Amino acid sequence: MSATIYEAPRIAAKPGETVVTSTCGHNCGGRCVVNAHVRDGKIVHISTDQRRWNPDLPPLTACARGVGQIERTYHPDRLQYPMRRTGPRGSGQFERISWDEALDTVAREMLRVRERYGNGAILDASRTGSTSMLHGRPAAQRFLYMFGGCTDLWSNMSAEAEVFSVRITYGTNDYKSAGREPTDFANSKLILMWGWSPGDGTFGTGTMAYLRHAKKQGARIICIDPRQTATSKALADEHVFIRPSTDAAALIAMTHVIVSENLHDQAYCDRFVHGFDEGAVPAGASYRSYLMGLSDGQPKTPEWAASITGIPAETIRRLAIEFARAKPAALQCGYAPGRTAYGEQFHRAAYAMAAITGNVGIVGGSSGVSNGATGRGQMKSLPTGGNPITSKVASPLLADLLARGKAGGYPADIKMIYSAGGDLFNQCPNAAKMAASLDGVEFIVGQDHFLTPTVRHADIVLPATTFWERNDVHVPWAGAGHYAIYMKQAIAPMYECRNDIDIFDELSRRIGINGYNTKTEAQWLRDLSTPAIDDFESFSEQGVARFPAPADAVAFANQIRDGVPFKTPSGKIEVYSEVLASNPNPYGLGVIPPIPTWFAPTDDAQRFPLSLCTPKSRARTHSIHGNQPHLSRVDPDTVWMHPMDAAARGLADGQPVKVFNDIGATVLPVQVTDRILPGVVSIKEGAWFAPGADGADRSGCANALTTDRAAPCGATTYNTNQVEVVAA
Repeated sequence: MSATIYEAPRIAAKPGETVVTSTCGHNCGGRCVVNAHVRDGKIVHISTDQRRWNPDLPPLTACARGVGQIERTYHPDRLQYPMRRTGPRGSGQFERISWDEALDTVAREMLRVRERYGNGAILDASRTGSTSMLHGRPAAQRFLYMFGGCTDLWSNMSAEAEVFSVRITYGTNDYKSAGREPTDFANSKLILMWGWSPGDGTFGTGTMAYLRHAKKQGARIICIDPRQTATSKALADEHVFIRPSTDAAALIAMTHVIVSENLHDQAYCDRFVHGFDEGAVPAGASYRSYLMGLSDGQPKTPEWAASITGIPAETIRRLAIEFARAKPAALQCGYAPGRTAYGEQFHRAAYAMAAITGNVGIVGGSSGVSNGATGRGQMKSLPTGGNPITSKVASPLLADLLARGKAGGYPADIKMIYSAGGDLFNQCPNAAKMAASLDGVEFIVGQDHFLTPTVRHADIVLPATTFWERNDVHVPWAGAGHYAIYMKQAIAPMYECRNDIDIFDELSRRIGINGYNTKTEAQWLRDLSTPAIDDFESFSEQGVARFPAPADAVAFANQIRDGVPFKTPSGKIEVYSEVLASNPNPYGLGVIPPIPTWFAPTDDAQRFPLSLCTPKSRARTHSIHGNQPHLSRVDPDTVWMHPMDAAARGLADGQPVKVFNDIGATVLPVQVTDRILPGVVSIKEGAWFAPGADGADRSGCANALTTDRAAPCGATTYNTNQVEVVAA
């Protein structure tokens, strides 16, 4: 008998209506059920999974973005047919052309660029604007790799600091299986939610319900964040405000208290932790030596950290003691504190504190890693093959790559950009520099649903279908359950829109690629679902397949319980990294010490005294939905500012203000609130970059203000930026 459960999480269709189950094909962290109610070939309503919450089989309930898909699907600005640019780049001036003319032009330009400059001059700017196992970014990668390769952007824009730190500390490349299941939340006595707000960013379908359940079971929840987030407001027993980019200092000071008070688990450290004590590492190089100030003369006391972080010393001390004494305790870290100038230090300091208190690999504890998909199904995605071009560039350096190319030490001068479902001109740092650095780029293809800030710069625009207009399959990635959703086609492709994989198949024939698409859509989906799905007919008809949960809900349980070695050089949790000791500058982006270490940002806080953080919007998935006025009412774009800072600048709530620094400027209303720390402002990421005649953005685009630089690990630094605010 199959261990997989097949479900149809939708209500019965009304007369004359068809109800089709799918899931949003976007990179929001959730993977929810959205049901399209179709009449006469048009979606007239969207519903979701309406079952009551059950911790064993929770409903996969969608958020406002999911039920707002009608507005997006039938938006008057949907791309309807292929177009060619007729005006200056970014002007939005295009003319309609046929598919044959568009594809012939793209093929001709690809062959020309490859012949004249080589494949390295082609940049793949495709991303996760359209995600699924068949029609997502792998379709573009497969095509470009079969063409001979391209320049890739290698670092994870959301989570590279965590990706790197998990590999360095725990020895695994699978960072999404290095945390714990939300089913384990209820086993914790204390949960420290550090820069993590699933109530804003949908970090796993049902995560908030599991947290509410844990709270009912007696778990104490403390949130540490520069803002009182939606999650904190709903769940936290206590909120601790912290200055952006200082999280590592707070964690290091808390660990100092734990060690000084002898509250760490020495027996656990002796068995499972490498580099906490002297002996196995060079003299004076241990983490304990750094904490106590033996290596640099500065004990990492709460008083030391208080002036850095804005958290009172007594609060740091109390939090440390509470975390060490609560058994078990969990440190649930978000990505945001790692999107800073030295973001890897935050994650490594968190993992170190979790380890020395004996909380890694135990029920109710945590490794400090945000994700927790420890038992994902074996669903596959479209195979891409390898990229023949091995040189890559860290994602946050895209603007500088375009501006300087080989002259700036990069591996290529970019002459062509192919963007399928990507909006990197909006989502990478320093949007103005990006737009100003395209003179050397000879050809841009934008394949998408709208004239996004990226597609507006394209030479050829190709209209793609949305997930409602094709079949596909998808899985969750943030660890909230083990299931797959069949994304059943609800409506025929609109206008002249085509599926991504079909566009690439047509192009492949024009440029001499053989074997790009060798199967029908149905054959691909059946193959990609095997061996996870044992009854494809039930899966495609019912809509949801639930897989068995893993044996352990907490990552690294077999290492701690059964003594299986970690896949690190020492076989232990490496608080002292042997990999970094032998190669401290692995990417040429900066030195990373072998132990977690505090580094102060060097941004100009004299001229620009306000620290900027860029949280998620509940009305968008990054920049997706950024053009939907009805959905935007869920979470309007404002700049949060503390009343003290607003009063000092003579600003009133709701007043239009200009936020600026040396990078650029944006204009949006100010929201005066005590839900943010004094000296800090926040602008939600993802608003579409729309510069006026003076070059200042008019839409509240956070990346008009962010620096195009990378942390030493390759991470983005969205949350290490200084700004000033004045009346607009």
